[in-house]
Amino acid sequence: MWQDYVIAIVSVLFGFILIPQLKDVWHGKTILNIYTAGLTTIGLYILGITFFTLEMWISFGAELFSGTIWLLLFVLSVRNKKKKD
Repeated sequence: MWQDYVIAIVSVLFGFILIPQLKDVWHGKTILNIYTAGLTTIGLYILGITFFTLEMWISFGAELFSGTIWLLLFVLSVRNKKKKD
């Protein structure tokens, strides 16, 4: 199904777009809003589970990738926030 490919490509691109942000958070240069990062992580994992149930395997993997990037942003932002406080 062609929709699986389109969704996957867009989702993977959204994940790759976040890599510079991830580098900044990794080095403690910035802190993301933890509510935004946390809720986005949950939403992407829910989408991933939904695609899994629809047997859209490529989209499932892509959502897992993007969700994991957001999860890392969340965890590192919490860590940086604790260091700052």
